Order: sequence, then structure tokens, then C-alpha cells
Amino acid sequence: MNKIFTFFVIFLLVSQCIANPYTSFNSVLDTLLKEDAQKSLDVFTEDFGQAISGGACGIGATLGLLGVYGSLKASYRTISKDNIIVKDTASKGLFFPMLHFCVGLPYDFNAILRFSRFDDTTVIGLGLLYDLFNPKTIIVPTISLQSVYNTASTNAHGNEFKAWNLKNSILFQFSKVPFIKPYIGLNYDITHIKAYSSKYCGTFSDVYGFGYGAGLSVSLGIFSFVVDAFIYEDRPTYNLGMFVGF
Repeated sequence: MNKIFTFFVIFLLVSQCIANPYTSFNSVLDTLLKEDAQKSLDVFTEDFGQAISGGACGIGATLGLLGVYGSLKASYRTISKDNIIVKDTASKGLFFPMLHFCVGLPYDFNAILRFSRFDDTTVIGLGLLYDLFNPKTIIVPTISLQSVYNTASTNAHGNEFKAWNLKNSILFQFSKVPFIKPYIGLNYDITHIKAYSSKYCGTFSDVYGFGYGAGLSVSLGIFSFVVDAFIYEDRPTYNLGMFVGF
């Protein structure tokens, strides 16, 4: 386990040498008229919201009282062809590694905690998952409700903005299936971004929308591996995760 976290830390350090996708935030907006700058910020907000919340609706079904797992997750959001802020840096997508923790609470609740520091961006997430229906047979899925609030603060060499995303989900997971547990999910997202630099400092964007996706988890003792893809605005966010839990 220590080797895994050591690798994660080294990866984060090395990644800081890679081109930052937010360093054109000021320069792109500064070249645009106000109406076009707002449209560009709206498109950027859609992609950034999915990037910071990727993998938030991981595994359905609560852990049970005092159950706990920690995970390393990695999400990749494919950007819109109209996302000129990110495209100007020659980036083709937005990538976020994430530390993701769940703790079992009474009454079939899970607490969710998330953290990332990547590309001059700090992300902190908090959420709850609740089992709405827990079957006793493998052919009927567990139904879970989940809400996760992610907040992000970016200052990439003076390109500064702050954001939050609220991802509300309903998950259907075949949690009684041994070893391999498929799931599907539906999301409703709200994302807000406010610029704190460029000549449009103070300008903000709010976007709303539905997403859907599917994935599966593979359990090997205390270890689980998760892969899924969720579609939002006709573009996917890919998520990988490795969990260690009890």
C-alpha cells in the first residue's frame, strides 16, 4: 500500500513538468468580445466540471457501519471542439488524479471525501451516498442515491479561477454478484466557475445538465478495481480506480 501512495506522489510531482491546460485562460478571454468570452467560459465550465467530478459516483451500495475504503482514481475528460481555452495550450483533454475515500455511517449512509492537487489546481470534495434499496438476490440491483460537492481553486501562473460542481446521481449496481459487479448511473450536474483574472475578472458561468454511464468493479479480496465511462454533453469522461477497503 505504501508503494502505491509513493507512486501517486511521484506521479503528481512529475506531472507538474507537463504543459498546463489552464495557462491560456487569460490570453484567450482577453482577445474576445464580452459575449464571445461568456460563450467560451460556458464551454470551458462544462468540461472543467466533469473533470473535477470524474469518478465521484464510483461504486454503489453502502459499506455498512464503520466500513472504509481508500482509493486512487484517475479521470480523463475529452474536451469540446469549442473549448478554445484548453485547445490553445495544445491539450486534448483534462486529466485529474484523485484520492477518494468512503466511510460507512449508520442508517445505510456513506460519507465521501475527495482530494487532488494537480495542474496548479486544488480539488476538495464532500458527499453522501444512501442505499435506497438493497436486494437479497444477485439478479436485482442495489439502488443508491448519491450527492457529491467538489470545489476547485486554480492559479496557473496568474490564470486564476474558482469553481464548484454538484453531482447528484442514482446508481444501479449488481452488488451481490461475486467478483465482478457491473453498474449503471444517471447524473444531474450543476457547475459554477468565476474568473479571478483576465480583463473579465468577476465574470461567472453556470451550466446544468444530465449525464449517464456504466462501469464495473472487480473485487480481489480487500482490493477492488473500477473502470467506467460517463457521457455528458455528448462527450465521455473516463474513470479508473483502485480501492483498498474493509
